[in-house]
Amino acid sequence: MSVAAGKVYAAEMVPVSFCDFISEPASVIFFSGCNFDCGYCQNWRLKKQLDEALTPISVISDALARNKLISACKVTGGEPLLQLEPLIEIGKFAKSIGLKFGIDTNGSLPDRLEQVLPILDLVSLDIKAPFDRHAYSKVTCIPSPDLDSIKSSIRLAVRSSAYLDIRMVIIPGYNDDLSMMGTIDSELRSAGFSAKAESGMACITIVEFLPENAHSQLLRTVPNPSVELLRNVASKFAFKNVRISHRALSGRLRQD
Repeated sequence: MSVAAGKVYAAEMVPVSFCDFISEPASVIFFSGCNFDCGYCQNWRLKKQLDEALTPISVISDALARNKLISACKVTGGEPLLQLEPLIEIGKFAKSIGLKFGIDTNGSLPDRLEQVLPILDLVSLDIKAPFDRHAYSKVTCIPSPDLDSIKSSIRLAVRSSAYLDIRMVIIPGYNDDLSMMGTIDSELRSAGFSAKAESGMACITIVEFLPENAHSQLLRTVPNPSVELLRNVASKFAFKNVRISHRALSGRLRQD
């Protein structure tokens, strides 16, 4: 679906968030539309680009300009890179008024990521599963996920000047096979992630799956992962700045 000039499919805007941008209070813009169909997604209502979500970019820019409580702006979704031109327009405006700018992405669109990277201060890149087509398909509900594109996005983000947060939501029985985590570790290692993490410009965040927020009725019956499981997953990544996020903990735990 094409976007009307000067508008964007943006279903929601959160004025201030303290958990979406590394070390910065940020306004978060939720773009509609996604090319994945992950059953665990808590933003599943943003999967489609509905007419009621079509918003003038000027409305978003004005809200950012008036907001004196933030130092950053982040666009999430959905998949922000599906609306590249509005994304870049919003990003350039945010930077012009002194805000840092970042996005969430599933990494499936490296050509588009490359175009927006020059204005990004943060890339939060979701890895859905170990790099195995069956495992990735099970989580994303995409029959033939393009893992090479996701790997290309990782390499682009590693080489960029943006802070890189690799994120992985752990779903018991779906993507928690500890014996397969090496496929991710080795890919990150070959991309140069270790040096970026050592410099303080990258981290890995292992995140608790929340069944009550899942799109899939089946996944709503899956138990949330334990803190111990998240720690076991984190231990498979031999990098600096590997963290876990679980509601049973007060904040994130760093595992160096």
